Amino acid sequence: MRPVPQIRLNRYNVMTLEWPKDSESLENWLRGQREMAPSLMQEISIILRPSVEHRTEDIRQAADTLGRLGVGLIGLTGDPCHRVAAATLGLPWLSSNTSSAESESDPCQIADGSVREKALVMEGPVRSGVQIYAKDRDLVVIGQVSEGAEIMADGHVHVYGRLRGRVAAGVGGQTGAEIFCVTFEPELVSIAGTYCGPDQIPRDLWSARVRVRLDANAQILAFTSMG
Repeated sequence: MRPVPQIRLNRYNVMTLEWPKDSESLENWLRGQREMAPSLMQEISIILRPSVEHRTEDIRQAADTLGRLGVGLIGLTGDPCHRVAAATLGLPWLSSNTSSAESESDPCQIADGSVREKALVMEGPVRSGVQIYAKDRDLVVIGQVSEGAEIMADGHVHVYGRLRGRVAAGVGGQTGAEIFCVTFEPELVSIAGTYCGPDQIPRDLWSARVRVRLDANAQILAFTSMG
């Protein structure tokens, strides 16, 4: 019998690059990220999410920049107005299939004065290929987060188990968001758009109980032991 094609759910280093209109030079920012995490930037591919204000020519220049820096561009996502730009530039258009939680009642007040919904609590394990996004609130995972899984929240992220996948807090730009984990072995860590790979995590904190916050002054992630 002849073999047949198969669709499999595999793990690849694919990230979405949020690109605000009035941000610093995309090339300068990417070069800075590559200096901070060279091995990570060599292995990832990017899905570019331009702001609504970006024109087709802006996106063309961004694609050229990514190619020049050796970062693979898979395609575009974001506002439907850029579907035409994707077609013009010969880039795939990707619709978001992020799993997000709908708002619930009884919001909570948090330290920065904004209103956040009660935490989204998920019973693990979170398996490879699964993506969870807690919009406008904290995320609590009770159990393991497997390699290839991705957990994200606009607020804090708590993992009561082994974290082996990707974790992001403060996804909407909340610089005060933090990550708490009882067994810390992540593939990628991000807070408010600042991220690092496992090679930048202190060796003595690997597999430990760890708290992660953003040092807003230095624009780096700070890791501390929770004992």
